[in-house]
Amino acid sequence: MHDAVLQLYRILVAVAVLWKSGATLLLGDWNRIRIGSFGRYQLEKRHGAARVWMISTFHKPLILARLAAAVLLLLGVGSRVAILVIVLGFVHELCYEYRFNTIYITLCLCCLLPAQRLGTGFELSGGTSTANSWSQFLVVLLTVDVYWNSAYQKLRSPQFMTGLSLVQQSYVAAAVRPQMTSWEYWHPATGATRAMAGGAVRTRWRAVATTVVVLEILLPVGLLTPALRSGAIVVGMGLHLAFMAILPLRLAPFTLVTLASYPLFMP
Repeated sequence: MHDAVLQLYRILVAVAVLWKSGATLLLGDWNRIRIGSFGRYQLEKRHGAARVWMISTFHKPLILARLAAAVLLLLGVGSRVAILVIVLGFVHELCYEYRFNTIYITLCLCCLLPAQRLGTGFELSGGTSTANSWSQFLVVLLTVDVYWNSAYQKLRSPQFMTGLSLVQQSYVAAAVRPQMTSWEYWHPATGATRAMAGGAVRTRWRAVATTVVVLEILLPVGLLTPALRSGAIVVGMGLHLAFMAILPLRLAPFTLVTLASYPLFMP
């Protein structure tokens, strides 16, 4: 395999981690578990005071540690140690905010650990070898699994397949957006989105939901097929940009890491 492909992936993943860590600082997560906060109250109801005390003790140090580790990973300095620190930080984050996109990014970082030529700085190697092949295979396998599992979960959800999930998302965005201090919820100001926010469940939203599931099933096939790969990349980019329009700040890291995996499908 081309060593440069995984080295570029390492750089883009590091940028995604920097974005995610920056968003954590800017969107209120820094003080999320402070004493007297609603976030801490919720955690204590679920996990108990003793466990929450431990989570809160390491909360801020691990945010700063993974931010520093992301810079090191971006520069290719002590990459394996940096990856382990970031993974530890994300595992800690999952204790108080369980998100599938965080799990995906964490597993992608773990897939980089077997690589022997992650590179340094922004310089990309020009040769080919088997040094990064195992890591490349793991990332591709993981991305295929994410798409197919996502489609499977949506197919099992009447709420999503009927379009109700899209309607609820639009309603929440319309209700919450005026209260947000950051640009978190964004939707085009169209009659369609206003109808969705008003609770309209129409055939078109069922069609959109079905289209998303079909694309998630077919995308890995297209990415793995040389004749279909270019078209699949374009479709995948469009699909993820549509996802990101729902929650631009939160989903940007996941979008970047997923799209960064596309070149790894090429031999």
